Amino acid sequence: MARILISYQKRLMRGNLLIRTVIVGMLVGLVFSCSSKKSMVSAGAGEKKVSRSEREQVIQQVKTHQLHFTTFSGRAKSKITINRENYDVTANVRIERDKAIWISMTALMGIEVGRVLITPDTIKLINRLQATYLDKPFAYLYHFTNEKLNFFSLQQLLIGNVIHEAFRRDLEIWDNGQGYSLRGHHNDLQYSTQLNSSYRPTFTVLNDLIRDQRMEASYEDYQSLAGRAFPSQVKISIISEVLKLQSEMRYSRVVYDDTLDMPFNIPAKYKEIQ
Repeated sequence: MARILISYQKRLMRGNLLIRTVIVGMLVGLVFSCSSKKSMVSAGAGEKKVSRSEREQVIQQVKTHQLHFTTFSGRAKSKITINRENYDVTANVRIERDKAIWISMTALMGIEVGRVLITPDTIKLINRLQATYLDKPFAYLYHFTNEKLNFFSLQQLLIGNVIHEAFRRDLEIWDNGQGYSLRGHHNDLQYSTQLNSSYRPTFTVLNDLIRDQRMEASYEDYQSLAGRAFPSQVKISIISEVLKLQSEMRYSRVVYDDTLDMPFNIPAKYKEIQ
């Protein structure tokens, strides 16, 4: 019996680490501060920089082919590797455009282990494994990253869109014969996005050369649903000195523009995380 209790306690501790790391990984690790003093990634073999007129055409095509929606709901099987530990969870993601992001994570037998609600002003978290909750202003995330992280960039990255910061005057566009590469930096944010022939992102890199942090996101297996292309497989890799996180999400269900419910009721006995 003692062995069983010890084993169960260890699983709870690992579960708590999972919840914290997944949330930090998805919410904080998506955007890093980057150094504009470093040079951008050099052109690859066979690439050529597009002309000014072609650049405007590509930007317009990218904006046209962005995923436009009022609400988004998706269910994905997720495999997560944190350093040397592996976890299998199911993520239910709901987004009301520009208003709220709701994520519920379940483990074995469909038992919910954590729930997140993010708005442009607040971040809330329920940790069911330890009966705790967090209720903070969105600026709470600035304890982990700088103020360049905002709700709208997070929203774009979660659904596989090109971030708004890319559409700036200093954006460089390169043609590689199979698609385009977008490269630029803004307020110390360095980024690079690879587009397919349909002007949808297949690979995005955000780099912090000063802190030696790197985030990579790949979008694969695009499916057409209601005339909109969505990547059914999303992989995110976050590498820093203290964390190596890899997350692979395979969506089995995606629904657009449906009425969404985002329940977030904190049980009375839960303890607030200060």
